[in-house]
Amino acid sequence: MKQLKERLRKYLLDHSTLKLVLDWAASIFVTCLSAFVFAYGFRSFIAPNRDGVAHLISGGVGGISQVIVQVIEVICERVSGTKPDQKLITSILYFAVNIPIFVLAWFKIGRRFTILTFINVLMVSIFNEVLPETMTSIFLLDNDHIARALFAGILTGIHSSLAYLIGASAGGMDVVALYVAEKKSTSVGKYTMMINATIVFSYIMVRVIGKNENNTQAVTMALYTCIYFFTSSKVIDLLNTKNKKTELQIFTSSDHMAAVLLHAFPHGCTIVDAKGGYTGSDKKIIYMVVSYNEVKKAIKIMREVDENCFVTVMNSYQVYGKFYIRPIR
Repeated sequence: MKQLKERLRKYLLDHSTLKLVLDWAASIFVTCLSAFVFAYGFRSFIAPNRDGVAHLISGGVGGISQVIVQVIEVICERVSGTKPDQKLITSILYFAVNIPIFVLAWFKIGRRFTILTFINVLMVSIFNEVLPETMTSIFLLDNDHIARALFAGILTGIHSSLAYLIGASAGGMDVVALYVAEKKSTSVGKYTMMINATIVFSYIMVRVIGKNENNTQAVTMALYTCIYFFTSSKVIDLLNTKNKKTELQIFTSSDHMAAVLLHAFPHGCTIVDAKGGYTGSDKKIIYMVVSYNEVKKAIKIMREVDENCFVTVMNSYQVYGKFYIRPIR
């Protein structure tokens, strides 16, 4: 199996055009899958298009769209006594609100990132409109708000994580959160939570003040929405490991360990001379911070250099200073 993978890798290196085409094809497929996951979760658990079903509040641009839809409903009901097509307006708004964010992504993050994010947002709007009610009604959890919040959070988290996996995003506030997280070298989830909290507050104000609804019901759905947001942010931070940092402490007798690690990773390290407490032999302690998804590779390399090395692995909450993260294209 390893030989086959190596042969395939070498073949693609010799055929750069084919490699580029396959890379784009795989990325677009994952983007469409990500869009389908969110659209299904939105129509099934967040805002089912069924009468009498209380809606959770979607995060990001989906939540902004919900707030605007509520404002439009208030205006239409007071002016003409009619109710607009909620599903159609949500699909249009979801795409329209993303346009200024695409501009930010194009100039500040990367063109490939922007193109894939654009496809993601476009496909969410399409799936949200074309998914049949028979499919979105497979799991009827209209009155089980906790189950709805958990399922919605898991699917939304998977939606964003799939997009991050291919160097894109789910669009909307995810772009803003990712941009800030990249600049501050920290996790995306907490910034997503801050943005979503503002959206929830706005939604409650429109429902309570604009529609004169029961305050208790609005606050209750907001609390279930908090469960949804919390679940979503945890899934994102669990699956999106790019911005997670891990500190390695390596205790070794090899004089070459540091040089090998510096050659294998785009990160620096610090070497401290030490002495073994039991044997009294000379040792070196190497301190190094790597990304979470680089840990397994680092351990493998260390074992090849010194099979008797002792390594401790610790999660780092945040890193201040220069730390290399592969830029988004």
